[in-house]
Amino acid sequence: MKVLHVIPSVSAVHGGPSRAIVDIERALAARGIEVTTVTTNDDGDHRTLPVQCGCPTVTPYATRWYFARTTVFFKVSIGLGQWLSKNIKTFDVVHVHALFSFAPVAAAFIARQAGVPYVVRPLGVLAPYGMAKRHPLLKRVSFALIERRIIESAKAIHFTSKAEQTEAEALGLKCRSVLIPLGIDIGSAPKSAAFQTGQSGAFELLFLSRIDPKKNIESLLRALELVRAKNLNVTLSIAGDGDAKYVAALKGLAGNLAVSQYVNWLGYVEGDEKSHVLANASAFVLPSYSENFGIAVAEALAAGLPCVVSRGVALSDEVEKAGAGIVVGTKPLDIAAGLERLMGDRTGLAAKSTAARTLAVNEFSSGTMGERLEALYRNILGLERR
Repeated sequence: MKVLHVIPSVSAVHGGPSRAIVDIERALAARGIEVTTVTTNDDGDHRTLPVQCGCPTVTPYATRWYFARTTVFFKVSIGLGQWLSKNIKTFDVVHVHALFSFAPVAAAFIARQAGVPYVVRPLGVLAPYGMAKRHPLLKRVSFALIERRIIESAKAIHFTSKAEQTEAEALGLKCRSVLIPLGIDIGSAPKSAAFQTGQSGAFELLFLSRIDPKKNIESLLRALELVRAKNLNVTLSIAGDGDAKYVAALKGLAGNLAVSQYVNWLGYVEGDEKSHVLANASAFVLPSYSENFGIAVAEALAAGLPCVVSRGVALSDEVEKAGAGIVVGTKPLDIAAGLERLMGDRTGLAAKSTAARTLAVNEFSSGTMGERLEALYRNILGLERR
């Protein structure tokens, strides 16, 4: 089976979507599926990735094709469009990631014209938050004229969480929705109990995600101030990067709140460094206004970390039902109250740690995702399941 994935960018600056495509490639390759990924050299803003464009790049799990971004807005790529027109017929299924961007829109229209079935993963842009942010009027017009047609003509709309699915279905779309959570490399079970305090005796909170206004870090810092004011020994590590001016503003806010000495700014982490950060945390926190999935949450669960997440995080229902953490609102008082509850129940933290790991193994493993995606493709093509 030959599957083509099309995504506007795989740059790390875009956070979870870029990370997810690698996990998808890995999961499908492990099942013997031939994977090709087509994207642009976009690296956020006016930057471009240092990659060769217009020729195949072989990775451990897929063949990648990068094409030069023609415009920053909409991430138009003439070369990408031309390649799709010539080659899309050679694939059994096309899986597009995102909407309101040139690459997935072009791929969907060309696939439809060529009679190749396609699947859409909307990346949360159909949620109220996604529709209201960044050119909301333009999105409404585009949705009425372009995206609705793409969605309703797709063989399936790939949602990664029940919350994302519910929000999108509220738009009254006529589509076949499929729920397949993203999967990660679960790895081995944590060696030590995740709820233990660090060497300083402090309860070490970890925020691990792209630094963006959507993540609501301002409220998290204010919650830290409220918790520290009660003489609770807690620190916060912030792992991730983002716009330099925005990061500087957050550091300034931490200073104004007199919590700078309790906040560790780790920058972007990956590989062994990320594993070390997860292994040394006491709990994970993500108070985002909106997350259509939240790969960082899945990683924290796999590490056995109790989680404090907001209702805006799509996996919050799963976390709450599994007893793997605490779900809070997005205001500082709500976040602070959740942190205090978590820290005040030291005996219950062990159970939350075990529940977190179990949830990750059962629902968010790469193998489970690969099996579900292959089943979807086979169903679309009318093939028997293996």
